[in-house]
Amino acid sequence: MQKSINRISFDTVIFFLLFGLLPIDMLNGFLLKEIQINYVISISQLYKIILLALLFIRVSSVERIITLSLFSLLLLPSFFQFFKSFDFKLILIDLVKIIKYLASILAFFYFRRIFIYKRFLLNSVYKWMFFSFGIIVINIFLRLFNLGFPMYKMHGLEIGSKGFFYAGNEISATLLIVSSFLLFWFKLHKKRILFIFIGFLAIVTSLYITSKTAILGSVLTLIYMQLLSPISSKISAKTIFFYIIFFLFIIPIGTYSIISYLDSSDFMTRASYYWDRLDFYTFIFSSRNIYLFDFIDIYKKEYNIFEMFFGVGQSTFENLNNDTIIELDFFDIYFAYGLIGIILFIFYILYILINIKLKTMRSNIFIFSSYSMYISVLLITLSFFSGHIFNSGMAAVFIGCVFALMYYNSNYENKIS
Repeated sequence: MQKSINRISFDTVIFFLLFGLLPIDMLNGFLLKEIQINYVISISQLYKIILLALLFIRVSSVERIITLSLFSLLLLPSFFQFFKSFDFKLILIDLVKIIKYLASILAFFYFRRIFIYKRFLLNSVYKWMFFSFGIIVINIFLRLFNLGFPMYKMHGLEIGSKGFFYAGNEISATLLIVSSFLLFWFKLHKKRILFIFIGFLAIVTSLYITSKTAILGSVLTLIYMQLLSPISSKISAKTIFFYIIFFLFIIPIGTYSIISYLDSSDFMTRASYYWDRLDFYTFIFSSRNIYLFDFIDIYKKEYNIFEMFFGVGQSTFENLNNDTIIELDFFDIYFAYGLIGIILFIFYILYILINIKLKTMRSNIFIFSSYSMYISVLLITLSFFSGHIFNSGMAAVFIGCVFALMYYNSNYENKIS
């Protein structure tokens, strides 16, 4: 009995910390850019390490062994680089970067146990997602009051907004995750007004971010959740009427509003600038394909056989690439962690997709399986086009949560593990 009480308290602490993830990211961005305080480890990184340490304690022994094994494999190339340069700081930096990649896996392990053994905590997950969505929206629109930071700067123009978030490129994935969850939730509970409100607010927020990923993802998600999400096989006359209204009025008006906004905003200035100078594929990839081909030449010259198999570690990869990454997750993982790293990544993705597919065959019981399938395919696709998905410190815990939702069984009795 005492053991159960301790575990309840442990999960209470974890969920309390979950609500602080995005506010702490805002505070971190404010301290780094406004106050210009430099840390060895940022307040956001420290906060997430504490949270992940609690998740690590809460998961099973087998899951801890898996996490530690993955951690050791990914850290191996960093030790190899240390013996070449004797720069111990390189290992410390890589420790934090590896944690980013493993965070979604560890969160997946934790939330899988929650959705299997503590079904009643789903409502707390909803509150966390709703709270996080509100934080993102408020944060992005702070630019209306001349607060926060622009997403892009070009020729003296400040374009878009990332509020006080320091890692602007990670906002899009986080916004898509929390908004898509809320859309599915309100669809599931037949709350049409809230469904439309969240969908509209997500699109408007993505427009203000001025990210192609956020805009296209938000529009696609709203349409999918409204028309394609298989919540029920029965279609009532009321539903048919709503669909007709959706097609005849909401989509045309929404499309016109989006085009009008883009046409009058600085987003079009930036898009037109690059459209005129780049080919179609380079425009779509925001020049990431060029960065990839440039680094392939460096890869051929700098990597030995060992490094091709095990990588060079994140820090060395970024140093070779002018202190940046390609921003295409598949190639970033390969260049940093080699063939071993990419095999592990593919295995993780296949494990998620195969298990979701099995759950969708019983979607009447595993009611979130169709949502998990949609969001997993969306995030995996985005990781090949825009990056900052599976190495996102901001989105990692959210990713693990929505992947694990496939295990929520509506027939389970409430019980304590």
